[in-house]
This record gives sequence, C-alpha cells and structure tokens, in this order.
Amino acid sequence: MSGAQTYYWYNLRTQLVERADERPSDEVLGPFATAQEAEESPAVLIEHARAWLESEESEPYRAMAENDDSADLA
Repeated sequence: MSGAQTYYWYNLRTQLVERADERPSDEVLGPFATAQEAEESPAVLIEHARAWLESEESEPYRAMAENDDSADLA
C-alpha cells in the first residue's frame, strides 16, 4: 500500500463523481473526502452563491451589473 489519499471529484461536464489521487481534469470540483460530499457539491456551491448574492459583500458587483446593459444575471 502506498498510503496515498484517494479523493473524490465532481465532474461538471459529465455530472458524475470521479475517484482519483490527483485532480483528473480542469472540469472538476474538489477534492472531497467522500463520494457523497462530491455528489452534493453542486447544490452546496449554489447555496453559497445565493447567500453571497444576498450579502452586502456582493452589493458593488450587483450595482455594476445593473449599470451594464450587456449583463444577464437573471
């Protein structure tokens, strides 16, 4: 046994969990300690993004988007 840690990654393109010691591609989120964490990562990411959008921290960016006619943040 090599003792190397195996991680789980969520592939954004295939929408599947991958298992690898190192990052398999640029299309993945992770690393995660368990397959379940990797599987749940898109929902967690969306939850964090929504919370950030509702925070004061995002206000300057929302103001920029409102002033930019080409922005589509619907």
